[in-house]
Amino acid sequence: MKINRILIAFTAVFLLISLNLYGQDKSQVAEDMAVKLQQKVLLSKDQTAKVKDVLISYLGSNAQSSRDSANKSIESILDKKQKAKYDIIKNDWWSSVQKEAAKLQGK
Repeated sequence: MKINRILIAFTAVFLLISLNLYGQDKSQVAEDMAVKLQQKVLLSKDQTAKVKDVLISYLGSNAQSSRDSANKSIESILDKKQKAKYDIIKNDWWSSVQKEAAKLQGK
């Protein structure tokens, strides 16, 4: 009986640690991809933070409709010149985002 309690406690701790690490990974990927976009289209710090928030939400769901919604949200953050630059690089950038999302799901 005591061994079962220890095993249950160990499993619960392991699951909590795993979920916490996944959340940190997701946040780090979102940060990295937001900075990558910041460098390419010259985002402000505020815009970069908003893009990061959008990416964290996207990485949590990772569905095509979610990508479309995230793309629209990001486009709404950009000014006219930034949007022109974003239109040029968005396919490659989203490809990078999706590769990182796939890595996260593989963990």
